[in-house]
Amino acid sequence: MGAIIALEQFNVLFLLSVPLLLGSILLIVFAILAIPVIFKPILISITLTSALVFYAVLNYGTVFDYGMIQNSVETDQAEAFSYLNLQAVIHFFIFGLLPALFIAKTKIITQGYPKAVFARLKVLAGAFVVLLTIVFFFYQDYAAVGRNNSHVKKFINPTQYLYSGAKYLKYNFFESEIPFKTLDIAPIDASPDNNEVMVVVLGETARAQNFSSNGYSKNTNQHTSTYDITSFENMFSCGTATAVSVPCMFSMMTRDNFERRHADKQQNVIDLIQLAGFDVQWISNNGCKNVCDRVPTINIDLSQDNPLCDGHYCQDEILLLPLQQKLTSLSKKKTLIVLHMMGSHGPTYFKRYPKEHQKFTPDCARSDIQNCSSEQLINTYDNTIAYTDFVLSKVIEQLEQLPEDYKTSMLYVSDHGESLGESGIYLHGLPYSFSPQQQRHIPMLLWSNSEQHHTNCVKEHAKNQSFSHDHLFHSLLGWLNISSTAYQSELDIFAPCIPSKTLAKN
Repeated sequence: MGAIIALEQFNVLFLLSVPLLLGSILLIVFAILAIPVIFKPILISITLTSALVFYAVLNYGTVFDYGMIQNSVETDQAEAFSYLNLQAVIHFFIFGLLPALFIAKTKIITQGYPKAVFARLKVLAGAFVVLLTIVFFFYQDYAAVGRNNSHVKKFINPTQYLYSGAKYLKYNFFESEIPFKTLDIAPIDASPDNNEVMVVVLGETARAQNFSSNGYSKNTNQHTSTYDITSFENMFSCGTATAVSVPCMFSMMTRDNFERRHADKQQNVIDLIQLAGFDVQWISNNGCKNVCDRVPTINIDLSQDNPLCDGHYCQDEILLLPLQQKLTSLSKKKTLIVLHMMGSHGPTYFKRYPKEHQKFTPDCARSDIQNCSSEQLINTYDNTIAYTDFVLSKVIEQLEQLPEDYKTSMLYVSDHGESLGESGIYLHGLPYSFSPQQQRHIPMLLWSNSEQHHTNCVKEHAKNQSFSHDHLFHSLLGWLNISSTAYQSELDIFAPCIPSKTLAKN
């Protein structure tokens, strides 16, 4: 949006010069690097890929930086096909297949070396003349845009995704293997005082502003409203995509110093809780991005014969049965269970909830969500939030069935938010530095049968203080009374309200 506002200040000739400038730069690059034997296959590949990128940028406002490339590589087949629709096919045919066929049919005339060099020099000279002319007349305009809107370059196709893709390949395939690192911590100990069962529900693509527990006008939290729920109204994510946010929130690293390659190669808070003697179980309807690699994990069978599953996805009630089985056969008195939801994952929001949970209508039963009305799209998304709320209420019901001497709790937190057409942006994954608040402002809900965690102090902090995924690592250690030098009380959300905790400070 900032880029659009800035560009409105410039004249039409400057705006018309932009494609000429970019075209000249690309022509220079291709003229220098073009090798006859491989040039045509490379150009066809770039054309086809650029058509897909163009569709995502044009319709969803997607930016293909490093994080988005990583997210795309880790996307499974079902998620990739959820973006398939008639408009996408037509777009790909017109801007991808037809130009690719034209390139394939174009005959390359071979010339002798001197003639080939001279022809290429003429192309380079022409491109340089155009480039220098544009720079001569519009240098100040480009300098102003560059200073005030540096993020605009992230929308250039194909340079942005080619650069990000090369960066991803370099980091993941051409750099030396990082050895696994155990955190430099003192021996871990968990308080033996109480029987403890905590369920952490990891939400997907839920944004805070659509939760009625945060003041949203539509009642999306009807099912949990009957419980004493604490809503953290100012909670923010570590990233804007699952591939970043999930590893980051469980890592000891903060958003400012987080790097996925290093996070995957060191212990996270789930590992530490297991080392403290807790029985840890990860139950996943949506993967775990390597966070659960060292703890017992149940991955939901998406192909099972169940009305909640379609062979590609399962709706989140599917998590309740393995949760119940775990709770009825606890092997230890101290247990942590993580449920990773499919939540509100788009663009096929309508597939995230059963028909009987179609609370808000009319909804948008299609994947090309940019062609739905704003009312339809928001209704569909709100149905996913209301369904998530229903599942959370069932989790609490199961916890309430445990013996009274158990201290039980449920913490729900989303990985990132979502854009629903605001400023023409859809879905998520924009670079954090200029992502809209809808992609960063996330919900976090707390329920517990322990009175000490529902003091006015906790509720006041939840309403008025600002928190982020950076706090989750230390808040989980604090909540579960785990003593470790990895713990930092200043990053424990609950520490100011529970002075009786005896935790070692870093």
